[in-house]
Amino acid sequence: MEPGLLIVAASAIALSWLMAVAGGAKLRHRRDHARALDAYALLPEGAGRWLAPVLGVAECAAALAIWPMGTRAAAALLILALLVLYSAAIAINLLRGRRDIACGCGGAATHVPLSGWLLARNAALMAVALALHEAPQALALAGASWPAALAALAVATLLVLLYNGANFLLSRDTLLQDD
Repeated sequence: MEPGLLIVAASAIALSWLMAVAGGAKLRHRRDHARALDAYALLPEGAGRWLAPVLGVAECAAALAIWPMGTRAAAALLILALLVLYSAAIAINLLRGRRDIACGCGGAATHVPLSGWLLARNAALMAVALALHEAPQALALAGASWPAALAALAVATLLVLLYNGANFLLSRDTLLQDD
């Protein structure tokens, strides 16, 4: 497996994990996520109650659809669309000066306030989704040698740890939060 495809494969594994965890959190903690969605004040009051499970199912479906070759490109586009939607909601509220609300992306236990850093993080995730759409064969680890597959899993693990670390810093460190 060539290095570029290895990076895309590792990123796809990490993106699948991220969507599964985020979608699962939305489904497990529907009320909390509904409140987070309603706090954005972009939809009629109470719309988060029905939107939270829809987004959770969409994220879980995308996480699973990344794996089969036949649905990989569609899954990448779904993830890209979700990230564009989330980023637009964040940007609108940042422009309104509403930085004190939780993004709703860290689950019930995490309060990650809105910031430009979230938009940067989402842009990186959108780039991964776009790369996966353009190179869907990258996740074909079944035909890869075991060292290549192991390397992809190791890089994916590092990406997940990096993502979790960034979320932790965004929720705890005022140095990373916009003024």
